[in-house]
Amino acid sequence: MKNIFKCLVVILIMTSGNIASAQEFFRLKESIGMPLRSRNYIDTKGTPYFLTDWSAGEIKQADGKIDKDMKLKYDQLEDELIFKDSKGEELGFAIPVVEFKLNYTLDGLPKTSLFRNGFAPFKGSTEKNYYEILHDGRIKLAKKNVKRIEQYREYNSASTTKSVIERIKYYTIINNVLTEFKRDNKSVQQVFGEKSVLVLDYITKNNLDFKKDNDLIKVFAFYETL
Repeated sequence: MKNIFKCLVVILIMTSGNIASAQEFFRLKESIGMPLRSRNYIDTKGTPYFLTDWSAGEIKQADGKIDKDMKLKYDQLEDELIFKDSKGEELGFAIPVVEFKLNYTLDGLPKTSLFRNGFAPFKGSTEKNYYEILHDGRIKLAKKNVKRIEQYREYNSASTTKSVIERIKYYTIINNVLTEFKRDNKSVQQVFGEKSVLVLDYITKNNLDFKKDNDLIKVFAFYETL
């Protein structure tokens, strides 16, 4: 009887410990959030977000902590990552996020997009600005979609229309320094130097298009093999 009693006590202690640990985990998870700045995207044409729906994803914060179980949305107008907590509340991050991944489906296929900041400032940018990393090699290929809202009036209309305007640019990153990449032969020669002849030959033979992200990624991946 005493042995049974001891077992029950041990089980209760272990259970209490697990519950406490779980509560502590969720308390810590919620503590990373902070209220969002006021924003109003009602009646705005276009989307301010990278993806309109919430995505499963993972983050890496400035203190080195990684969380692989988050509901994320990237606001490209504010250049800010937000998340949804267990109560469904939308929050910003109290501890800066230096890298994050968004998992989603595109054309029926699973896709993951990687974003990172911390690069040297470039023409008005700061180290806090995120870039989508298309190729993460010796020479990195990055993409930036800068969005802004413009207001205008339709002809013979008294109301004002708000529309999200996009401006997409590409960059190479070497030693944390950004350089704009124009997606043409001249840029290829500047970036790849003495290897550019081989790279351009690869582009021609494989009928690759600079204007397509997937083809551009293939170009940078090919350079890694040289």
